[in-house]
Amino acid sequence: MQTIRLACVTVQCHSGGMKILLLSCLLVCLGQTACWAQTTLNLSAVGADIVLPDEMTASFSVMAQAPTAAAAQDAVNQTMAKALAAANSAKDVTVTTGGYFVNAIGDQTAPQKPMFQAEQTLQLKVPAPDGKTPGGFTNLVSQLQRDGLLLRQLNGQLSAGGEDAAKAAATVDAIHKLQAQADAVAQTLGDKTGELKTLSIDNNMPGPVVFGAMRMAAAAPVQSEQGPMTVSVTISATFTLTPRTQ
Repeated sequence: MQTIRLACVTVQCHSGGMKILLLSCLLVCLGQTACWAQTTLNLSAVGADIVLPDEMTASFSVMAQAPTAAAAQDAVNQTMAKALAAANSAKDVTVTTGGYFVNAIGDQTAPQKPMFQAEQTLQLKVPAPDGKTPGGFTNLVSQLQRDGLLLRQLNGQLSAGGEDAAKAAATVDAIHKLQAQADAVAQTLGDKTGELKTLSIDNNMPGPVVFGAMRMAAAAPVQSEQGPMTVSVTISATFTLTPRTQ
């Protein structure tokens, strides 16, 4: 007669981010003579990569008010044309214009004639290797402020290539943590790590590093200092654990 002992265990662990381990037991039999309890281990780990932004983005608005819609639009068009000429002549700057809006403002029922406001947005982007913003870009931003553009936001972010590299590094970090957890649990239980059954990855991208909204014309060049960003990846996996005697 053969006696089989089957145990079920649940373990929770927190280290280097949230990691949850759930163990269940499965009876495994091979042929007529070999049977043992195989433990299924579900766990998760967060991997991270700390990087500096490699792009700088400046977002502007061009606004004008006038007694007629045509006059407001004409003022915006002239200011935007000057801004585009300056931006397109700058080195390595990618220029994108945004939405264009015209609205009547004030009390439309008042006896005086209504005023109209026109607005268009402008975004500038420049590479910032090693987190360093080119001096020519900050000078351009300050020039546009002096020309009457409203600086809505100045922020650092990751380029597509920088984001992919950071995700890859964070994924490797998470996998190493998963393997270390599985090995630690197996050793504690007197087992060994078996097959990897399932694996799922969830990317967590940080928002841009914002330097603030500067809506008034600057008398001196705008200053910016890019801080680090943390790109994290959460990986969940299922391992099997088997007794070391097997």
